[in-house]
Amino acid sequence: MAAGNALHAALEAEGAVASHVDLLEHTAVPFRRLYRQAYFDLVRTVPDLVEWVGRRLDRRPSELKSVQQRLRARVTRLLSYEVPRMIDRYRPDVVVHTHFLGAEIVSGRMRRHRPLPQAEVITDFTAHAFWLQPGIARYFVASDDVRAQLLAAGVDEHRVRVTGIPIDARFSELPGRAEARALLQVPGDRELLLVLASGLGEKTLQAILDQVVAFRWPLHVMVVCGRSSELLSLARSYVERVSGPIGYTVAGLVTDMPTRMAAADILISKPGGLTSSEALAARLPMMLVSPYPLQEEINANVLLEHGVAVRVEPIATFGHKLRRLLEAPARLEEMRADCAELARPRAATAVATTVLGELVTRNRSREA
Repeated sequence: MAAGNALHAALEAEGAVASHVDLLEHTAVPFRRLYRQAYFDLVRTVPDLVEWVGRRLDRRPSELKSVQQRLRARVTRLLSYEVPRMIDRYRPDVVVHTHFLGAEIVSGRMRRHRPLPQAEVITDFTAHAFWLQPGIARYFVASDDVRAQLLAAGVDEHRVRVTGIPIDARFSELPGRAEARALLQVPGDRELLLVLASGLGEKTLQAILDQVVAFRWPLHVMVVCGRSSELLSLARSYVERVSGPIGYTVAGLVTDMPTRMAAADILISKPGGLTSSEALAARLPMMLVSPYPLQEEINANVLLEHGVAVRVEPIATFGHKLRRLLEAPARLEEMRADCAELARPRAATAVATTVLGELVTRNRSREA
C-alpha cells in the first residue's frame, strides 16, 4: 500500500489520471480476512514452516506456470471476481501492481480479453517465484541483484528496469538533521534512536525497551507503534520508568515519517522493503530485529552485505550492539555514506515516467 501511494502521487505529478486500489477490498470477504491475517499469524507461530513452504514454492521460478499453479491462480480469480469488473469499468491504459496477487488475478483473464499492459513493482530486495507472472510487460526492481535473479528465471532483459522501490516523494527532499529535530521538538544535543515497533511482537518490543531503560547514554528514544493499540499501550507503560540521560517519546500512527528518519541517528526496525528503502534515502543506519522468513531475511542479508545495518540476534544483545555503534561515530558515518550509495529516493518517479513513456504510449498507439 505504501508503494502504491508513492506511485499514485508520482503518476499524478506526471499528469496521469491514476486510481490507487486496495486489491483485497474487491475480493470475497472470507478470502480477504484470511489473506490479510493468516501470513502474519503463521510467521509468528510457525516461522520454520513458512520458510520451508516458501522455499519449496520458489524452487523453479518461471513465468510459465505448472498445471497446479494455474489451478491455484484460477481459484484466486474466482474469489476475486470483482477485480476484472472494476478494471472493465475503469478502462485503464496500464495496470501497475505492487503485489503479485494482482498480477495473478488479472493476467489470466487478460489473455482472453483485450490486451492490457501490466507492470509489476517488486517491493523487496528479492523476487520470489510468486512475482513471476505471464503477461507482465515490465518488472521494476530494487537492485541489479534482483534484475539478475529475474534474468536467470528466463525474463527478457528489456522487460526489467532497476529503479529502486517506490517511496514517499518527501524522502527526496529531506530537511537537515537539526531542522528535523526542531520540527519534532526533540533535543538536538544527543543521539536520537527511532524504534519502529509496528510488526514487532510485544515480547520483542518489551525486551528492547527493558534494555533502553537500563541504558546509560545521553539518548532520546522515539517509539512509533503504528495502528497497534497493544504496542502503543506497552510503549507508554515505560514513560515513567525512563530516567537519567534517556529521553523518551511514544507515538501511534504518524504521517511525518520522513522527518522522523531525517532526525534520527539509528533506526531499530524489521527489514521490510519499504522501510529499508526509506532508511537508505534518509542515510539512516539500521539495527535489524526479527525479520520474517524469506523476503525479510533476504532483505536483511542485502543490507548487511552493503554495510548499512547490523542484526540484533538474539534480542538480548540489543543494548550491547547499540553501545558498540554509539561508541564508534566513524563507523556510523561510514554506514551513512553506504546508505547514500544504495539510496534511490526518486524510484516512484522513475517508475511513473517509464510507465507513461513506454507502456501507455505503446498501448494507445496499438489501439489507434
